[in-house]
Amino acid sequence: MKAVADVSALLSLEYMGALEDTFDIADIYTSGSVEEELNEIAVFRDEKSGIAKKILTHISDGRIKCIDIKSESSNKNALMGQCFFLCISAKIPVLLTDDADAAYLLGRIAAQKGIKLRMCASVLVELIKAGKISPQAAKGKLEDLIKKRSWEGGILEVLSRRYLEVGEW
Repeated sequence: MKAVADVSALLSLEYMGALEDTFDIADIYTSGSVEEELNEIAVFRDEKSGIAKKILTHISDGRIKCIDIKSESSNKNALMGQCFFLCISAKIPVLLTDDADAAYLLGRIAAQKGIKLRMCASVLVELIKAGKISPQAAKGKLEDLIKKRSWEGGILEVLSRRYLEVGEW
């Protein structure tokens, strides 16, 4: 599997402790702007900055392939647009994002271009299918993520839980 991941998906995968296992089943790509945003996050002194630093290490060692896509704008939607453009230009069929707003904005056009928008929880399903983790371990990782990312009671909690409904893998 090949996938482009934005900042939100990379943070979620590392928060869950699933990023390392993901490299065994998928080639992960991202844009230079995502790397820049991770560098900005990494300067702080909190859990999120530590997570960003771990992700940056994976970019440095080539486990996450970073391809620079130029854009005039640096706003959040433009960054997501760069990841989307990377999918199109590199013919990568999956865009991983945990950004509900961006996914909503890109949903129709992604479908028209044959790009699947997926949340990081979809990676847990792929890890289950590959025998890398058990369904129980995946559910535990997702529960931890929902708490760490403060998704309780929101749309991201509902959507992410749907990926791990019984029988989906």
